[in-house]
Amino acid sequence: MRRFRNFGCHLVTSRYSLPDLLRHAQFLDSNGFDLVTVGDHTLIPNSAATYPNAQMVLGYLGSITKNCRLSPAVTDPLRRHPVEIAQATVTLDQLTHGRAMLGIGAGEMMNLEPFGFEWGKAYTRLVEAIDVIKLLWGSSPAAPVDYQGEFFRLARAYLQIRQFGARPPPIYVGAVGRKTRELVGEKADGWLPVIESPASLRSHLEDVGRGVARSGRQVREIDATVTFYSEVSDDRSASLKTVEPVARMQLTQERSVLELTSGMKVPERLSVQRLLANDVALSRELQDFGAGIPMRVIEDVTAVGPVEDCIKKLEQFLDSGATSFLLCNLSRDQERTFGAYAQGIVPYLRENYGV
Repeated sequence: MRRFRNFGCHLVTSRYSLPDLLRHAQFLDSNGFDLVTVGDHTLIPNSAATYPNAQMVLGYLGSITKNCRLSPAVTDPLRRHPVEIAQATVTLDQLTHGRAMLGIGAGEMMNLEPFGFEWGKAYTRLVEAIDVIKLLWGSSPAAPVDYQGEFFRLARAYLQIRQFGARPPPIYVGAVGRKTRELVGEKADGWLPVIESPASLRSHLEDVGRGVARSGRQVREIDATVTFYSEVSDDRSASLKTVEPVARMQLTQERSVLELTSGMKVPERLSVQRLLANDVALSRELQDFGAGIPMRVIEDVTAVGPVEDCIKKLEQFLDSGATSFLLCNLSRDQERTFGAYAQGIVPYLRENYGV
């Protein structure tokens, strides 16, 4: 049975000036979007882009929005210590009266190696970080907590700020591998995949299910929030060309999705986790490899064209197990696409599939 919970938008930080990013966030907040996320990078492959600090942006967004949840998509416990993540998240939760969410992942070399951070054993660090964050959210001066891991240690530690309401902010993992998808089912409230097709989503949710089985919970407790790339217009072919470059890049970097949808095997050195922002030769290799991805695969992972076509694609994702959506608006006319979702597509989903 199709179930629909939330509709959000990932504001691709590098595509906007700060004033435009803030303006779009306010539009989304006042037009029925449930969640706004921003990326948390220090560097990205586009050296000409401006990339601000995610925590500062989220704090400011909290002051100019009233309704939507706010989250990084995603932060990592290699640049940011889990104590800082824990404190920042519940601070945002207090400032926004309970609208904070934590998106967290295993990190990427482009944000680490140039600044002297080690990327090794990223999965272990992620597991420990989630445990530490949860412990700290339950701590107080009267109830300090201890923890001894391979990377992180707490000794009678506590935070002097708590979440706004009775429940802590939900944790969503930006999982791109089998182990991290299983981790979603074991320890998280939701999953934030970077790119999926309906078929790969169905397959990857089996990994989440294995983690759920180990946790004693049920699959319906996990919110599978599918990130998708879109432009709404009457010219489907032109819209597909607009989103094609980003879709190719994401497919090249997310190896398991591309292999499931096309059979193409991406060398591990080209994965998003190992990409270095200033490696020109590797960036060219990525582009050359991505150029060989069949157009049918690009169509499979995007929602483009008229409103009816976009709805049809989202319904396919719902059939495959998606429970929420995160729009990446790649349109040449941002207002047109945002308006189409706010006025037509999101209301349709709520009316027909809302829970």
